[in-house]
Amino acid sequence: MFPLVCLLAGLLAPGATQDAPLPAEPSALSRARQLAPGRARARALMEALESVAADALPACLELSFEEFLNQTRAFQFELALPLAEAMHRRARAPWSASSLALAATRSGSPAEAQAVLREQLDLDLDREDRTNLLERIGLASLAAGEQDRARRELGAAFTRGSANAGVVLGRMDLQEGHLRRSRAIFRSLLDRDQGQSWARRGWGLSMLPRGPLSAPASLPR
Repeated sequence: MFPLVCLLAGLLAPGATQDAPLPAEPSALSRARQLAPGRARARALMEALESVAADALPACLELSFEEFLNQTRAFQFELALPLAEAMHRRARAPWSASSLALAATRSGSPAEAQAVLREQLDLDLDREDRTNLLERIGLASLAAGEQDRARRELGAAFTRGSANAGVVLGRMDLQEGHLRRSRAIFRSLLDRDQGQSWARRGWGLSMLPRGPLSAPASLPR
């Protein structure tokens, strides 16, 4: 009988009938995780990046980068660009700068890409990061129509080991009719890696005689 009396007393005690605390509202990152890849998740991640706590930031950046790649592959740069801007505001790292530069260049804003990349180049970087940034800024300069600057930046990346920069330089030389120079670039790329398919195609084109057949229309743009 005593335990029952105690139980009833507890139930009837002041405050015992108050509502239980409501569960916490899911965080912006949690909501984003529940969404399928696409426009809604991209927007949710932009919101999450604005407010996510420091301990959850790495996971948020990882998911955001995954969604950024989805959007760029789908050529949805109207979403990829603001998502990249949100990532770079929080990360301030070479990888986020490169992502933002890619989206800005593809969106027709190479000047924004150049500014972001130059800011990163002023920092103390390891060789790989500096090479990647030089390659990316060379492509942004090329998109801006700054051929001489693009050659300098791509050349610096190429001498540091960037195969992509070498392919672009070789293509530029082919377009301008500098066959020997382009042949030397493509040959050096093949010496590094025989599996470089674009280098092999470029080298083959550089061996053709001058004329309409030597136009590098099949090389990547």
